[in-house]
Order: sequence, then structure tokens, then C-alpha cells
Amino acid sequence: MGIRYTTAELHGNITEHDKRIGTLEQGEVRQDERIGELRKDVNDVCATTKKLSDVVITSGVAIKIGTWIMAGFGISVIALIWSLVTGQASLIFK
Repeated sequence: MGIRYTTAELHGNITEHDKRIGTLEQGEVRQDERIGELRKDVNDVCATTKKLSDVVITSGVAIKIGTWIMAGFGISVIALIWSLVTGQASLIFK
């Protein structure tokens, strides 16, 4: 023989389940909103990262150009010093 429940007990259980389901649905809405906010934050971070990546790439090119310019300047200073040491050039101060 099965278990018997009164109509009042069943109604109470259904009402309780309805409340629990309502609470879960409200929580789901809050979680969806939070996920949307987090997704926006992630998109903002990705956009910022892209901008920073572009700046780093541009800076890398500028650094390479600067390195070549400084290397040329360094070589010319070394050549001047060598010319002074060997007597091929002289400095005249007035």
C-alpha cells in the first residue's frame, strides 16, 4: 500500500516548491546580469590589451631605429678617437 497525503499537505508542498523555484529564478536573473557585467569587463580588458599591444609594437620599431642611430653615433665617436690617436685628425680650440 502506498503513502497517502492529504490535500493540504500536497498544497503546502506545492506552495513551498513554488517559492523555492521563484527564489532560484530570481537568483538566475542576478547571475545573468553579473555574467553580462563580467563579459563587458573582459571585453574592456581585451580592448585595452589590444591598444597596449599596438603601442608595444610601435615602441619596438622606434627602439630599433634608435638603436641604429646610437650605433652610428657610437661608431663615429670611435672613429674620431681612433683618428686622433693615429694622428689623422686634430682638434683645434680657439
